[in-house]
Amino acid sequence: MVIAVDVDDTITNTYEYMLPLVAINYNLDLKKLWDNKPSYKELSKTLPNYKDFIQKNLHILANIVTVKKDAIKVLKRLRSEGHKIFIITARNTEEYSNPYQITYDYLISRDIPFDKLITNVGNKGLRCVSEGVDIFLDDNTKSCKSAMKYNIKTYQFKSNFCSPEDKIPRANSWEDFYNIISNLSHKTNN
Repeated sequence: MVIAVDVDDTITNTYEYMLPLVAINYNLDLKKLWDNKPSYKELSKTLPNYKDFIQKNLHILANIVTVKKDAIKVLKRLRSEGHKIFIITARNTEEYSNPYQITYDYLISRDIPFDKLITNVGNKGLRCVSEGVDIFLDDNTKSCKSAMKYNIKTYQFKSNFCSPEDKIPRANSWEDFYNIISNLSHKTNN
């Protein structure tokens, strides 16, 4: 199977690293931010000069953010079982000077396995179709709904700020996602 996976907040802990930077930069109470769990979109709408903040800080953040628990182990296991891993991310040139290179370097330096990296994707569902993706994993509700619209088997990865969507199946951890894929593979082979 071809499995497409998002980067930020699916493979990485981007939000957990970004929120403290937002609090420091805008002199906000970090505890209140954590309690409110604002989405990236809410931050961009409510904070002045947020785009400038992102352009100055996101490329640094993208290099230091940690990988989610078990992500590498599960991706390696899936790949060793014959699945192809496509990384499909919305990282774009408005936020990064070179989204492909910064993401590629990060993945390689962390030994995160992948067969293809695709950046600057606005409509992930449509891109999944054009890439022949069988299964899609992303934390973002909009991206999940987009993939589901094209009948791509989709799972929403649990994140700290995305509310679960009732109609989107969930993957609460990387081990959970592995079990989902294993069950699907088992059904396909029988």
